Amino acid sequence: MTAEWRRVLRFLAAGLVNTGFGYAAYAAFILLGAPLAVAVAGGTVLGFLFNFLSYGGFVFGSTSHRLLPRFLLFYLALGALNFALLRLLGWVGAGPLVAQALLLPVLAACGYLGMRSLVFRGQDSRPAP
Repeated sequence: MTAEWRRVLRFLAAGLVNTGFGYAAYAAFILLGAPLAVAVAGGTVLGFLFNFLSYGGFVFGSTSHRLLPRFLLFYLALGALNFALLRLLGWVGAGPLVAQALLLPVLAACGYLGMRSLVFRGQDSRPAP
């Protein structure tokens, strides 16, 4: 298996862990009695920082704080792409749950390629396992 494929697998594993962390952070705010807006905002901020560390450190080998603005801009762009594609699929008749499920592989591929080429480009100092 090539180093690139190992990195793709690390990216997918980090994505699963990130999803669990984001949900757990949101749930913790809810269980502590926070209003919904606070739970969403708090879970999003904690999830963003956790995702930066997991993707940056585990997948691409860099957690330099200098990359945070690029990471944030990329995440906003990926979210906008997700929204636009959801609207498009809704327009052709797909329900929101089916549409999001169909988009998961597309968004994962865009996420990996974008992080590799735009956010963490040239940052991989991880030795190949």
